[in-house]
Amino acid sequence: MASAEDLYKQANDAFFEDDYDEALELYNKAIEMDATNPEYFLKRSATYQKMKKKSKESLADAEKALSLIESTEQNEQNSIKAKALLRKGIALFELKNYQEAKNALESSKELNANEKSLATWLKKTEAELEKIPKPKPTPPDSTGFLSQSRVRHEWYQNENFIIISIFIKNVKKETVDVYMTEKSLSVTVKLPTGSEYSLELDPLAHEIVPKESKYEILSTKIEIKLKKANAGAKWGVLEGEDTIVGSVAYPSSAKHAKNWDALEKEISKEQEKPEGEAALNSLFQQLYKDADDDTKRAMLKSYTESSGTCLSTNWNEVSKGHVETKPPEGMVAKKWTS
Repeated sequence: MASAEDLYKQANDAFFEDDYDEALELYNKAIEMDATNPEYFLKRSATYQKMKKKSKESLADAEKALSLIESTEQNEQNSIKAKALLRKGIALFELKNYQEAKNALESSKELNANEKSLATWLKKTEAELEKIPKPKPTPPDSTGFLSQSRVRHEWYQNENFIIISIFIKNVKKETVDVYMTEKSLSVTVKLPTGSEYSLELDPLAHEIVPKESKYEILSTKIEIKLKKANAGAKWGVLEGEDTIVGSVAYPSSAKHAKNWDALEKEISKEQEKPEGEAALNSLFQQLYKDADDDTKRAMLKSYTESSGTCLSTNWNEVSKGHVETKPPEGMVAKKWTS
């Protein structure tokens, strides 16, 4: 009866004659008789690679050989390990795992730089890696994470709350810290760059009720609702001394809000003009008086930014950007210069 070594030699002869089916059968028999020799697994791994579409089996044999090598002498171990890593690298290459293939081949090179066909497979692997598109750096602005100086915040109010919006996209809850007292607000956001954004309002223009205040993290912003201690009071500014009594606040990144009451007075003066325009202004005022907060904001923003040529009650639409001037058909809008 043939020994495992005899079967291994017969398998090698079949391999060199390109009879891979015969070689595989003989290597299988040799391994059945002696499953401790890493060379048997290495040659069967090479056979699988020659047979194509057997990359997974080839990889398994290469890894088995590596696990058996630990028990051999150091010099022999390095030589066999280099071969095993080469086989592993080739199998990974054929499985299109090019980065892991390169790692295995480079490890083989460290043990035996003269290993047959190693240099060829390294070049092929590096060529495939070069074909893979490298990810482009993501500009900070495209993710919504901006520097401290470029983060925008706005605020407005209703009878009961001051609403502050900080426009940073895709913020994670665990990166946001909001702290309130009766007269102060502190907001800190940790950005992926490692830096921090902070908004410090101390002292607030008027007192708030921290326990009834809250904040919400949305996809495009952080929205903070400060409960007014004195419901119905109109804040002229967010921070510091409030000298604008009775003004209606509107979203603004500045500390001082625009006096929209004055705008209402200007609109009321328009009633002195010819009947048709006076009637239009009267309608505007009536709509404004009976509207909810979002509708009022939409009307004021659309009317002022369009120079009186557009009046919208849809805040979702108006809030998206500047409202363009749209003069009547046949007329052209011009800017006044002093």
